[in-house]
Amino acid sequence: MSEAQIVDYSDLKIIDNPMLVRDHALERLRTAISTGLYPPGTRLVERELCEALGISRTSVREALRQLQSESLIEVGKRRNIAVAIVTAQDAHDIYTVREMLETEAVRRLVERGDAELVKRLTRIHKDLQKALNKGNVQQLSLMAAEFYETILQGSGSKVIHDVARPLLARVNYLRLRSMGEPGRLEQGMQEWDRLMEAIQAGDATRAVEAMRTHLANSRNAIVARLEAEAADGAPVPTRRSAGTAA
Repeated sequence: MSEAQIVDYSDLKIIDNPMLVRDHALERLRTAISTGLYPPGTRLVERELCEALGISRTSVREALRQLQSESLIEVGKRRNIAVAIVTAQDAHDIYTVREMLETEAVRRLVERGDAELVKRLTRIHKDLQKALNKGNVQQLSLMAAEFYETILQGSGSKVIHDVARPLLARVNYLRLRSMGEPGRLEQGMQEWDRLMEAIQAGDATRAVEAMRTHLANSRNAIVARLEAEAADGAPVPTRRSAGTAA
């Protein structure tokens, strides 16, 4: 997980070939959002991002344009930029679309019978178990993102991968929230176990059902969490950690 270990602002700085700067900036900002370093509602200031990443304003703007296309950030009046806020209805719809795409992805993965891909998923699954045993929720969330990304790649469909990947970027932060629900971590691990058992057995039908059940339960958990927060009138983050585009 080379680009996914962001836990502090000092880790954002990029030192690399200029040709790769934009891609690295995009990945690091995407990860900073998904891990909660920049929570929903946080304003993003181009100048501060340039300083944090150690790159030019042009590269930062290119990365921000991509993040906007993925609906991870929003541009408001006077070009104020903020991390997008996901409502309970948004979350419900995201997971519903994920279910349609990822059940098909896992079916195709199993039917392709790629032993190396199954071996890779098995390794990630073991890492998920280790992260759970250590109680490392952030690492668990990041490993889950890699798990789903591998399934999308394993489908062999560029269309499925390209359509579903932006949804995964929006899901990463939601996943951290849903993992905070009582018993969800343990339940989710059991669901991953059943999914891996079906994949390893080469049973596409069972794998599809395991994926469908897992995503439905995940959807219910995060929607319930967001609805409860909305009912309690939870404040929207306003911390300014890298905020307005000039």
